[in-house]
Amino acid sequence: MSDIDEITERMKRFPQIIQKMLSLQVKAAGILTVLVAVVFGKHAGVSALIGSVSVIFGVLLASKIAHKTALSKEPAAIIINVLKAEAVKIFVVLVSLWSAFKFYTALVPFALIAGLVLSAIISGASITKLNEDK
Repeated sequence: MSDIDEITERMKRFPQIIQKMLSLQVKAAGILTVLVAVVFGKHAGVSALIGSVSVIFGVLLASKIAHKTALSKEPAAIIINVLKAEAVKIFVVLVSLWSAFKFYTALVPFALIAGLVLSAIISGASITKLNEDK
């Protein structure tokens, strides 16, 4: 089994809407990374990728917690799970960004922020759009 097949198989664990959103985020992160690397250099491209990946990892972990909401019928439990998911996402992003600033000496802050913002916008916009298409 190739790496791509293994990743595809693991993605099937996530709800369909999360799979589509992650697909959009990964494509946008790839395009941004290549574009920034070509225009501003490889360190800027890596910085943009780090920014994008931090949000993507946050969404991956948070979606598992948020998915518990579908199993609950109580409004309080739903709100608590959504808040937990958002807290996990923010924590993962903060730890990723701290690690990037701490350990990657050639970091380009503007490119990192561009990747972060792009992924965050796509995350929110795609969930909204994909929910409407349902």
